[in-house]
Amino acid sequence: MFLSAFFLFLHHTEAQESFDSLKVKTPKHYFKTIMVLDAYRKPNQEIPDTVNPLSKKLKSYGVNQFYFSLITPLATFERPTYDSTQPKKNTHLLLTANYMSLQPVFDGIKQHNLVKAGMGLRLIVNTGKKGLWFIDAAPFVTRDVTYSSSRHNVRLASTIVYSHNTSARFNWRIGITKSFMWGNRYYLPFIGVRFGRLDKTNLSIQFPRSMSLNIPVNQKLVLSIYTKPQGGMYNFSNHDSLTGGERTFHFTRYEINSGFRGDVRVNAWFNFYFALGLSTKNNITFYAEKTNKDRPNAPYRHFFYNQTLAPTGFFNAGLVFKFGNTKSYYKDKNMYDAMDLNNTMGTGDDNISNGNAQIPVDAKKLKKQDLNLRSVQDLVDYNDF
Repeated sequence: MFLSAFFLFLHHTEAQESFDSLKVKTPKHYFKTIMVLDAYRKPNQEIPDTVNPLSKKLKSYGVNQFYFSLITPLATFERPTYDSTQPKKNTHLLLTANYMSLQPVFDGIKQHNLVKAGMGLRLIVNTGKKGLWFIDAAPFVTRDVTYSSSRHNVRLASTIVYSHNTSARFNWRIGITKSFMWGNRYYLPFIGVRFGRLDKTNLSIQFPRSMSLNIPVNQKLVLSIYTKPQGGMYNFSNHDSLTGGERTFHFTRYEINSGFRGDVRVNAWFNFYFALGLSTKNNITFYAEKTNKDRPNAPYRHFFYNQTLAPTGFFNAGLVFKFGNTKSYYKDKNMYDAMDLNNTMGTGDDNISNGNAQIPVDAKKLKKQDLNLRSVQDLVDYNDF
């Protein structure tokens, strides 16, 4: 009996030591690393102006665009809360990177490949109450890589926004943004409002970025009806002698895209989306670099070519890859809002959204056949317990 008791005590002690030595590694961040590959196509259309010599030389205009972006968390600072019912207070520092290859199609001249690349920092401060701050600095460089003689330009896009969650169903935002997506250097107010929860059907109006009605069909598919501007400012080589005395000039474009979009959530690490609709307000402008050089901080006023074309269709598709484990944030309205700001703002100044890849769709309102083991697994995957 003594030996039996001794071995039983020894076994219990070893098991306890083994349990105490178990170290569970918890995730450091709330944000996953998100990588997006995006392709955009607007068909070639004839320039109807028969008077302007440049219109005759260019002949037509279309767009082929490829885009790559990356958002990854660098640091997360969290203030401890001693009551689980208290909202979380945290600060997030993220790195953003983007690369765009734009090929404006002009039938009358050789093909140009305009590149825009940048890397920036993003700070999101969750106050733990009803609001959060979003600060984004996105420097980028543009160059016409078709010809080595073309110069490059370095520019800075930036946004500061305060977002306030009156409730999970209503949010308002106010701030300021410096943007080139309207084909110029503009400082614009940022005013936003959202009706409805982010994990259910909601209407989001975010000036000057977008307006969208987002409808979750089930946990795998979200449909949207949206309208948003798209455009930018690029360097363009004067190899085709479109103007005199300039080696490189500024080519800018903008348009308003309105259409339908579908986001398909395949699993915890991969989404894809597709969109099509109507492109309106199609504007292209060539700015003379020398005449605008005297006012480097003011909007570009002097141009030697400007044309607004008729509406056309467009097609857009993208792949979204999600990496890493995250801390739990399920049903946390402030963290959902932080995710929404991070995702819908995109990276750089290109207004390309990954479709709120990290916000899970609420399962309560879905059909009974969707509430199965796989649905529960998806919710677990989104929070990576």
